[in-house]
Amino acid sequence: MISVIIPTFNRGYILKKSLPTYFSELVSEIIIVDDGSTDNTNDVVKELSKDFIVKYVKHDKRLGLPQARNTGIKFVSEKSKYIFFGEDDVVLAKYCYQIAIEVLKKNFLDLLAINVKYLSNNEDFTKYLSDDIKVLYPKSFEDILRFKSIHLAKKYVYNSLNFDEKYIYSAYREETDFYLRASKKYKIALIENYFAFNLPRDICNIGGEWSFNPVVYEFSAIYNNLRFLFKNRKIIGINYFDLFKRQLSFTIERLRALKSKLLK
Repeated sequence: MISVIIPTFNRGYILKKSLPTYFSELVSEIIIVDDGSTDNTNDVVKELSKDFIVKYVKHDKRLGLPQARNTGIKFVSEKSKYIFFGEDDVVLAKYCYQIAIEVLKKNFLDLLAINVKYLSNNEDFTKYLSDDIKVLYPKSFEDILRFKSIHLAKKYVYNSLNFDEKYIYSAYREETDFYLRASKKYKIALIENYFAFNLPRDICNIGGEWSFNPVVYEFSAIYNNLRFLFKNRKIIGINYFDLFKRQLSFTIERLRALKSKLLK
C-alpha cells in the first residue's frame, strides 16, 4: 500500500480541489504536513477526512518545505511499502498510482518521478493523457533537472536519504538535490508523460512557496542554487570556473524575474 505525503502552507482553499484526486484504493493513508498555516487548512482537512484516512500534522511555525517533507516521512505507517510525494496545488490523473507502480515494478526501479504539466485556466488535462508511456533513465545532470517533486518510491529509500533542510525560503533546488543523491544509490527514472498537473497559478497564488515576498523568494533562489552547485560540484562534474558561469547566468535570470515582478 501507498502512504501519500503532501506538505502545505496556507492552501486550505486549494486542498478542497486537489486532495480528493489523491484518494485511491491503492492508498492506505494521506499525510498532510501543515507547515505552520494560519488559514483554515485544519478545518478543510477535517472535512475531507470524512471520506478517507488522512493524518494531519502541523508545525508550530513555518520551518520550510524540506523540513515538512522530512516530517511526513516520520509519520508513515510501518505497513506501507511505498511513499508518494504530492503537492497541495497538484491534481493527479485517475490512474496515476497504478501506472507509476506498474512502471516501477516492470523496470525494477527504487524511485520513479512523474512529469508535471502547468494548466492554464479551464484547461482539460485529459488531453495530455496517453497509453504510450515514455520513461527517462537519467544519464546526466541535465536529465536530473527534468525531475519534478512528484514521485513514488519504495519506503526503504528514505532510510538512507532525506531532504536537505538547509535549503531556505523558496527551497529552490531541494528536490534536485534529493534526486541527484538518490541517483548515486538507487535506480531512478522519470515518467515523461503527464499524469500530474499544477493548477493555474492565478487561482492558487496565495500560500505555498509563492507566499514569500518577491525579493525574499528570488534572493533565496539565488542562494540555494549556489549552495546546490557548490555542494554537488563533484557529482555534477564541474570546476569552480564552470560553477561561477552557471551561477552568474542563473543570478541574471532571477534578477530579471524579480524586476518583472516588481514592475507589475
